[in-house]
Amino acid sequence: MALTRVLHECKSGRAFLQEFGTRLPMTLEVSSYFESLKSARRLALLQELNTRLVMTLEGKRSHALSTDKALKGFDVYAGDGHWHGAAAHDPVIDDTKHAVGHFFGLNLRSYGVVHLTSADQQARKHEHDMRALKRLPLETLRQNATKGRRVIWVWDKAGISFQQWHKWKHAAGVYFISRVKENMRLEACSGFAFDRKDPVNVGVIADQLVGTSQGVMMRRVRYQDPLTRQLFEFVTSEHSLQPGWIAHLYRLRWNIEKVFDEFKNKLSETKSWASHATAKQVQGQLVCLVHNLMQLFEQRVLIPAGVLNQVEDRRRNQRIALAKKEVEKRKDVWPTLMKRLLRCTQVSVKFIRWLRAHFFSPTSCDSALDSLRVLYAKL
Repeated sequence: MALTRVLHECKSGRAFLQEFGTRLPMTLEVSSYFESLKSARRLALLQELNTRLVMTLEGKRSHALSTDKALKGFDVYAGDGHWHGAAAHDPVIDDTKHAVGHFFGLNLRSYGVVHLTSADQQARKHEHDMRALKRLPLETLRQNATKGRRVIWVWDKAGISFQQWHKWKHAAGVYFISRVKENMRLEACSGFAFDRKDPVNVGVIADQLVGTSQGVMMRRVRYQDPLTRQLFEFVTSEHSLQPGWIAHLYRLRWNIEKVFDEFKNKLSETKSWASHATAKQVQGQLVCLVHNLMQLFEQRVLIPAGVLNQVEDRRRNQRIALAKKEVEKRKDVWPTLMKRLLRCTQVSVKFIRWLRAHFFSPTSCDSALDSLRVLYAKL
């Protein structure tokens, strides 16, 4: 029932039960439905289920990050915070019902999503990303990575704390990549040698070891995007990868923003379901679960059946071709990683609408897939 609620657009829990509760063989009471959202046992079950599902997705999907030798020993995630509007019965604090923060991680190989934690609403009205990250157990940051594997988190500027990065690197093999803040003072100490002729390093201007105000050394990569010619500075605790990979991994961080767009605009998950802290985390886990199951359905059913969104694929390929043409027109070098790493992150809205339409239908899978083929071809 909870998955159904995420998938279908309903303004409230009572509206959802009135519309979909009648399709069940038993009567679902309002009180028991909402009480179940507070269950710590259900939350633990959902956490384990999502973790295993993301691992399953990674094992089934072929991706450039999986095949490239440079990243063979790494698990790579993009992380960020995302906010839901306050629940109807949330308390009013300082004349305001405050939004509810969730912190998610996106596996950049499988595009499976994990819910890391919900923001602390007791001590802080709007918890900062790094404060929330510091609360997490090391096991959560490592996401069940096997011993010896290194884990990279790509986070925006809100995820910077150089001392904490240093601790995570040496205590758990967890590394971070982010962008340099405008007011940040970094003193260059030495440079790293890198192969400027390697296609991976196209756009890299400098690769340096820098001192920070927090007393630890970090790595800074200066990069000019060949597509836009915009200058970027990245900072990281990871020192072994080619500098071009640091820039490209940060480019991939944008994929988690696309997932948030899916949550908000395609699944209409914009408001908290309940006021209880556990219930809020359960909602975050359930949104991840719906996304991950749709990704798994694509892998196990759509791709083997040859049901592909060819219209969207053509549009994406046309955008890439135009960008490449513009780069070559300027006589700049096209970054080869761009073509290898670009793929659709979001679940298609056509697919979501189709899934809603057939969710309770007795239609056979083959007949339902035929209708999706028509949707992909014409709409």
